Amino acid sequence: MKRAFYHLVAAVVCGAIIVSCGGGSGSSKLKKNEYLGNLPALYDGFNLQNEALKEEAEKKTEGLNERNPKDIEKVMKFYGTMMAEQERIKTKFEEDVKSELAKVAGKEVPVSYSAALAPWFTATAVITERSDDPYLSLTFTTKDALTVPAMKGYDYSVYFRLLGKDGATLERGKGSAIPIKLETSEQTFAAGQVVSEGYNAMGFDLDDYAASRVDFSGVEFITKEEYNAINN
Repeated sequence: MKRAFYHLVAAVVCGAIIVSCGGGSGSSKLKKNEYLGNLPALYDGFNLQNEALKEEAEKKTEGLNERNPKDIEKVMKFYGTMMAEQERIKTKFEEDVKSELAKVAGKEVPVSYSAALAPWFTATAVITERSDDPYLSLTFTTKDALTVPAMKGYDYSVYFRLLGKDGATLERGKGSAIPIKLETSEQTFAAGQVVSEGYNAMGFDLDDYAASRVDFSGVEFITKEEYNAINN
């Protein structure tokens, strides 16, 4: 059965990759981001290292016969080496990410508002940490005194996009938040009152979009129509 051992090894290796969340910075060529630091490079390096591991698994197991005892011995030995390397990569990644998160957590991010938007709020945005991953954390404050009728909280949903350095929306870079929760009774807020603090609005999805996040430059709040028009 062609590549039988490759599929066996790859299943174990890929399983380890999915369960863990990383590798070292490896040979990533991504530059440092002003707000996310070296985190995009760390995640990109993880992907590169594990791609190399999968390629090595394919080369090492090509042509081996699953019915040959000597080949079985070879692939089991290779298993041990491969899994030890995966564990080394995982451990190094976790150490590096923890260190980098400590440097960027709490860093304030520029905020802007679409010309089409008439916001009832002002917002601040910072980089924070959640489950060992970077998140965008938002705090919302009322601009003026505000009364929210009972069961109408969702009318105050807000929409935003992650900006690149060229002003374009980053890949998979739109999000929404509900800073005022739905209540069964009327709610009143004074002008300048914080209605939601430290709202974890969006993860940066560095596993899949590390290269895009290198250009991250800020957050723009937009209308629902503008949000719906973004196709990524």
